[in-house]
Amino acid sequence: MTDAVRVGPETETETPVNPYSLLEAVNSSSDTSNTSWLIFLAIMAYLLIAVAGVSHKDLLLETPVSLPIMQVSIQQSLFFQFAPVILVLFHAGVVSQLVLLARKTLEFDYAVRSLEMTERRNHPLRLELHNFFFVQAVAGPHRSAVMGFFLHAMSWLTLVVLPVVILLFIQLTYLPFHDIEVTWTHRICLLADIAMLVLIGIFLLRTEANFFSAFWRTTISSPVSFLVTTGMLLGVTFFSFFVATVPGEALDRVTQTLSRADRRGEAVRDVRSSTGFALPFMRARADGTLWGRFHRNLVVTDQDLALKRVNATDESSLNLRGRDLRFAQLDRTDLRRTDLTGADLEGASLIGADLSEARLACADVTELILSEDRAKARCVRAAGANFTRAKLPGARLAGIDLRGARLEEANLEGADLSYAIASGANFSSAHLERADLTGGVQLQGANMLIASMQGADMFGALLHGADLSSASLQGAILTHAHLQGAVLRDADLEAADLQYANLQRADMTGAKVRAADLRGASIWQTTAPMRESLALADLAGLVVRGVDPEEAKTIRGWADRIEDERTKRQVLEALDPLFNAVESERWGKSPERQIWQSYMTITQSAPQDTYAKELTEHLMSLMCKSRFANGSVATGVARRAQGAMFRGSLPAIYDRLRGKECGPAVGLSPRLMQRLAAAVDTATGK
Repeated sequence: MTDAVRVGPETETETPVNPYSLLEAVNSSSDTSNTSWLIFLAIMAYLLIAVAGVSHKDLLLETPVSLPIMQVSIQQSLFFQFAPVILVLFHAGVVSQLVLLARKTLEFDYAVRSLEMTERRNHPLRLELHNFFFVQAVAGPHRSAVMGFFLHAMSWLTLVVLPVVILLFIQLTYLPFHDIEVTWTHRICLLADIAMLVLIGIFLLRTEANFFSAFWRTTISSPVSFLVTTGMLLGVTFFSFFVATVPGEALDRVTQTLSRADRRGEAVRDVRSSTGFALPFMRARADGTLWGRFHRNLVVTDQDLALKRVNATDESSLNLRGRDLRFAQLDRTDLRRTDLTGADLEGASLIGADLSEARLACADVTELILSEDRAKARCVRAAGANFTRAKLPGARLAGIDLRGARLEEANLEGADLSYAIASGANFSSAHLERADLTGGVQLQGANMLIASMQGADMFGALLHGADLSSASLQGAILTHAHLQGAVLRDADLEAADLQYANLQRADMTGAKVRAADLRGASIWQTTAPMRESLALADLAGLVVRGVDPEEAKTIRGWADRIEDERTKRQVLEALDPLFNAVESERWGKSPERQIWQSYMTITQSAPQDTYAKELTEHLMSLMCKSRFANGSVATGVARRAQGAMFRGSLPAIYDRLRGKECGPAVGLSPRLMQRLAAAVDTATGK
């Protein structure tokens, strides 16, 4: 609003209305509008305070929004869905009321000016106007430029800027929750508010009844104000739709294409672009925040969320089932026994987080087994997540997607990782003692360097191209495991069960296989371990063969299912010599094959009775060592002893585990001991 609006209502030839008759109507309407404006300001301030009080911790826990003064709590999702709707409705009401007031005030201004003989002196009627700043700005007495600017700025800020900014503030505050439906509600409310300002607000300045006429004359009379307002509204709309986006939604993909294109013009997926705001053709902040205040994803670090719930009688301490926690930062947060079934943790950071006994499994594991449809089974997605030094002992992670995840030094002791996908994951120095890795868990190309995996059950695991160098695998179960192209250099496989394992192209240089069971295992192009490490190892029935065409097709099919191109390339490079006919023929005539043949001969010549006794004694001594006090090796030996082809004494193993002299046996699960007891009864005919 400027003095340019002080023109006749339609044409300069119209007879003005008597200003004395208009004065009372203007003042009465002004008083009502002033009250409405103050109420609207109070509502904006109220919503601003309520929204500003919502922290990321509140969003994570879905804490109800507490309304100030009223002392009423509203469900969080409902508040953020309907608060902007209420704001837009009040805004429309206030603007509509001011438009009606503007019509009267402009008519009054025109009528009074017809009575003023000179521009230097105001008519006394102007001094009788209500003090509402809007009326004073339109028809009040002439004043200094500073005072005039202040009155016009108040109208522009409170009627245009603040409502729009608060709507955007509500959207940005709730954005880390990743609720696309609510975010679209915020966008629609913002669009509706802007449309209302354009369609109705234009009549705050003009007396024309026709919209296009009023729009055109406003543009001509106040070009600077028009351009500033238009630029701001367009900028806010663009920001709401293409910057304040939920990661992965359609609009976000458009923004990523614009802002993260490489030199070849192809879209590049960048983790930083997903964790922070992507500004098209601009470089985002290094910390991913907007103005250092707003985040696209949840940031809840160093919080004891389960501290007060850990002793509760219910099974889970915190319910986060099915939540979208992509790219969330939950570092060092206490989430013990939290139920994260079906949650999406893609790219999330949980460095040092405590997830002991947490649930991160599929909602329906049976559905996963039957259909292999992880979406239908509502499995946890944690691809690219960072679990470095996280505490996950006893956690249930059946069917979890850990592709490319980081689990360095993570504690996964006794965790259930059955049916999981962890191709390309980094488990270096991780603790996987007694972990359940059955169900064809996919660990192709995984980094398990120096990992502690004593007693881990990896029956049928896919370990193509995996790096298990210097890994501790004492007592581990690797029966029917697919270890083609795997690196087992300097790995400790003492007392491990590798029956029918596929070891073609595996590197077993320096591996310790003392008392290991390799009966029926397949080798080809396999680097042999040292002879000194073969004591009590059982290589009877070792199969020296390459992969047949059908098997090669199956292995390639597994590799093709790896989504990460780098991991897929790594696995295929490790397996390529195995599919090469020339390399295969060369190894068949190499001294390496002769070494394996000699190893088989040594094993077959060992007396059965003596071997069974020595094997049993060695296994009992190993599983009861104090350095395996957590019962990891004892668990592995107990599992191995239950096999139908076990060559040691099952009753002797069972008796030792029941005895008090074997301290680590305390760490065995009651269910495992029950199965072992049943196996003993079957073996002894009881």
